[in-house]
Amino acid sequence: MAPDSNADGGRNEKAKRGATDTGGGRATTRRRALALAGTGLVSGLVGTALGADHDAVVYDTNGQFIAENSGQEVYAGYDYIDAIQAAVDSLTPGRRTKEKVRVDATGSTGTASSLRAVDLPSYTILDIPGSIDVNDTGEPWVIPARAQNAEEVEIQRFNVTGNPRYGIRISHCDGVVIDDVTMDLSGGLGIRIDGRNGPDTTNVTLNSTEITGSGTHAVETYGVDGIDIGTVRATDIDSGCGLLLNDTSNATVDFVDATRCDQGGGYAGFRCANDAGPNITVNSVDATDCGRGIFTVSGSSGIEIHDVTLDGNGGNLIQDTRETVIDGGTITNTGSAGIRLDSRDSDTHPYTRNVTVRNLTIRDNAGYGVYETGPDTEGNAIVNNAFCDNGSGAIETYAGNTTVRGNTDCGGGGTGGDNGSGTGGDSGGGEDNGSDSAGPVSDGTYQITNANSGKLLEVANAGTADGDNVRQYGDTGHPCQHWNVTANGDGTYRLTNAHSGKLLEVANAETADGANVRQYGDTGHPCQDWTLVDNGDGTYRLENANSDSVADVDGASTEDGANVLQWPWHGGDNQRWTFEGV
Repeated sequence: MAPDSNADGGRNEKAKRGATDTGGGRATTRRRALALAGTGLVSGLVGTALGADHDAVVYDTNGQFIAENSGQEVYAGYDYIDAIQAAVDSLTPGRRTKEKVRVDATGSTGTASSLRAVDLPSYTILDIPGSIDVNDTGEPWVIPARAQNAEEVEIQRFNVTGNPRYGIRISHCDGVVIDDVTMDLSGGLGIRIDGRNGPDTTNVTLNSTEITGSGTHAVETYGVDGIDIGTVRATDIDSGCGLLLNDTSNATVDFVDATRCDQGGGYAGFRCANDAGPNITVNSVDATDCGRGIFTVSGSSGIEIHDVTLDGNGGNLIQDTRETVIDGGTITNTGSAGIRLDSRDSDTHPYTRNVTVRNLTIRDNAGYGVYETGPDTEGNAIVNNAFCDNGSGAIETYAGNTTVRGNTDCGGGGTGGDNGSGTGGDSGGGEDNGSDSAGPVSDGTYQITNANSGKLLEVANAGTADGDNVRQYGDTGHPCQHWNVTANGDGTYRLTNAHSGKLLEVANAETADGANVRQYGDTGHPCQDWTLVDNGDGTYRLENANSDSVADVDGASTEDGANVLQWPWHGGDNQRWTFEGV
């Protein structure tokens, strides 16, 4: 396989295809049937009200928002969310066919001190050709569209700006269609579709999504069975993925186009985590200048990713993953290995095996082209790839039963042999040279859970200021409960809050028992460095490098809001923590 001579890696052609392709001989999925039905090209395939007139409408006149149903006014006032909700609530109660609300008015939500959402019940269509501007202050509370425990909900055109908590939140639903979404954000999460802590969300169609500037993930699923995704375009995502599939099975994705998603961090343009799979197929991924281009982790399995164009990312990592294929495309200019196959030193998730990397051009990466590391990683295949000018050589394998064959190398580094015991080139020393380094806990983003209470380590009230307190709290899904774990290279780690960007530290570099644990900007002091000591039972203790004391939930409390402080190690469960990738 010769190196790709196309200067843009085919990106322009794929972008054009992702936006305009209406056939190409592919089977008509539910998502494609809906798209074609909207243009009159397919009939009788999907029972939906696309193209039908609205039942209720929201418009503005003389500075007021007016909601009408069949010409009858149901709201007149100045609250944009209330106007939309009034239109939704005016639809036929207990209906079994879809009715539609069209929002012609563009408006601002204003600020909120508690959760505010437009709630969509079953058999509702929401169409917003205008724009919703979320201009909340402090902790974001506004959700412009939410459906919970509903069926047959459809969101057609949907445009959001500003800082929502979630642009769209779908929970425990069946038969959801989200058609054409554009979000230009300054924070928050774009679209979250989940069935976490309850029944899965099922039978979802997400057609076209373009999200810029979200504070965390552009599109995230968690607990979804059956989702058909068209194009996801994510740009300048602050601390999250372009598309993240958690605990999601039976998924098809046409095209992920991710640029600067968590640049310099551990999230990826496309990621599968938390037992994602099986039956996940991704037709194409373009990822440029992301923390990672692709990343599968935490027991994910049964994934096929085709036609990748991964350029200038910090890494590409397949970790604790099985029965997965990366097939075709290019991996270039990665800040570490072109792609790494790894298993963490823990029994929490199955180790990596039966992963195939094939038909790729892998060149100009800082580390090895393909780097397989242990412990317990085995039985993978690296076949029919073209390597060129990778900093540490072409292939380094860990397992004797990993298959290496049919690969070529233009020079500048060695290739692995057919027996799977490949070695690096002249410049290689068996190290990745990148951020994906092996250790007690691999670099990445985690929820950190106290073994005694089952509560998560979080920054109180989602604070972003120096000195804001750190405590335990139940799972809210907010990124203030997510921590970026980064090895310092000396056996210690930094734990950076994914929401605030501040470091976990012992306040004022104190060494006394009971000193408070908080967040603070980077000072370079060892009170912000932590040793993650494996307790041998799947838990770790967080030992402060300055004081040698450990992070401890005060009084072994199991309550939400209990404080976290430092205390000498005594082995109690309130000093033990587990790390779960997110």
